[in-house]
Amino acid sequence: MRIAGVVISCFRNDVHLTRACVASVRFWYPDIPIWLLKDRQHGEFSTVEMERYWGVQVLPGRAKHLGWGFGKLELVTETPARRFLLLDSDTAFAGRVVDRLESFPEDLIVDKEEFPAEAVAVQFFPVERLGELDPRFVFPGYGFNTGQFVATTGCLCRSDFDGLLDWESRTVLRRDIFQKGEQGLFNYVVLRKAQRGELSLRREPFMVWPGEPSRVQHIQVADLTESCPHAQVIHWAGLAWGKTIDEMPRADILQHFEDLYYSRIPAGTALRQYRRSRFLAARGLVTPLKGAARRLLGKSR
Repeated sequence: MRIAGVVISCFRNDVHLTRACVASVRFWYPDIPIWLLKDRQHGEFSTVEMERYWGVQVLPGRAKHLGWGFGKLELVTETPARRFLLLDSDTAFAGRVVDRLESFPEDLIVDKEEFPAEAVAVQFFPVERLGELDPRFVFPGYGFNTGQFVATTGCLCRSDFDGLLDWESRTVLRRDIFQKGEQGLFNYVVLRKAQRGELSLRREPFMVWPGEPSRVQHIQVADLTESCPHAQVIHWAGLAWGKTIDEMPRADILQHFEDLYYSRIPAGTALRQYRRSRFLAARGLVTPLKGAARRLLGKSR
């Protein structure tokens, strides 16, 4: 089923990854619409450069402060029905991912990933406590990361989140149960509706995680050509915080797409170096200050 476009969630602190993500999508899909779902909760940031040189657009009609993952929930409940591939900024295409996912008709397509029992409570929700909230819910034994999924908008509606989400303040309620921003809540609502037969859900193994090198060792930079033999999303989930691109696992892939991004930008090489130097300078200043603050607070107790 045709995908109308790619939506990339981004905020001030991961916009450097957004650039590489955009370049990776655009390499295989020169004409596909790419929209940015901008969250300004942590401050304003410019995406004019991406819009001008990479043909992306900011998704219109969004509040400035979306909260952790709220923008995704808002988008998937909208009508009329449109079909999107939603990505986090810390992702990149390896091959013609959209072609692969368009072959499936289900309302939602999520990555097929297995989580050990102890990880379910950390990534989604403690099953026993959720059972107290909703005794009728039967946990199917799996969940999915919301950093990459296909959704037909309108297959969920706002009423599905009644008592679970405050749409005005854009916050997830019962954060003692639902984990990782919108992820735990979104999993629960989707799995509950699938259990009731109210939506169709496909689990398709299309994401790889560089946190375990064996998962991504089959993808080499030399593969990232028009005839790429892969069709996967690489997701650096939980691996980016406080790091430059070259400090992340499988940095060679990210650097490849960052090179591609700056190849279209006037004085791109100098601008890239300037941004990296500014980031390192800020990190060098902020990290010691945070450590000093923690030590001071510890002494005052």
